[in-house]
Amino acid sequence: MVSFRDAEENAVWIRIAWGTQYRKPNQYKPVYVVYYSQTPYAFTSSCPLRSNIPLLGQALTVASNHHKIVKMDLRSRYLDSLKAIVFKQYNQTFETYNSTTPLQEKSLELDIHMDSRIIHENRIEKERVQRVTQETFGDYSQPRLEFAQYKLETKFKSDFNGDILAERKEPLRCLIKFSSPHLLEALKSLAPAGIADAPLSPLLTCIPNKGMNYFKIKDK
Repeated sequence: MVSFRDAEENAVWIRIAWGTQYRKPNQYKPVYVVYYSQTPYAFTSSCPLRSNIPLLGQALTVASNHHKIVKMDLRSRYLDSLKAIVFKQYNQTFETYNSTTPLQEKSLELDIHMDSRIIHENRIEKERVQRVTQETFGDYSQPRLEFAQYKLETKFKSDFNGDILAERKEPLRCLIKFSSPHLLEALKSLAPAGIADAPLSPLLTCIPNKGMNYFKIKDK
C-alpha cells in the first residue's frame, strides 16, 4: 500500500505499508521515502522487512528514471541534516542538543595573580585552536548525526619469523564507534575544550565532506 504527498517544493513524500501474501499491509510500521525530483537522491527510513529493500531500490530506480541506485554510508534521524550533508548546504540552523552554552564558548577562569607570560601563552594557543577549528568546521552549526562507525581490517605485520599472528590468513578486524546526541558539534568542541589537540584527525573531520558516517579502513 503506497501513498504520496507533496510536502515541500521538489520533494515527494512516499509512505509504504508493507504486506505479504499472507498478511495485510502493516499501517503501524510504514517505510517513508523522500525523493527530490531535481536531484539523484532519495532518503528512506529503516525498513522492518529487509527482504523488501531490493524491491524498494528497484522501484525507486524505475520511478526516478535512473540506471541504478547506490546506497550511501550515511545515516541519521534528522532529514534536514542529511539534506545539508548531501546537498552541501551547511549555512542553516539545525536542531541542537540541549545545552545552555556550547563547549567551545566555555572558558576556564584564570587567577588574576598568575604570571602574565603564562596567560599570554595560553591566549596564543587558544587563538590558534579557535582558528584551526573554524577552518575545519566553519562558523555555521553542524548537521546533526548521532554516530560515526569505523571498521578496520589489516594484516598483522611482524619482523619476527614464525610469529603466530603473522601466519594468520584472515585480517585482524576492529570496530570503533563514536556516538553523541550531536556528534559533529561534539567533535567541533573537543579542541577548544582542551580534550583533544587541533587539528583533529581527518577521519573525524571528513564526515560532512565525504557524506558518510560508516567507514571501512583497509590496508593499501
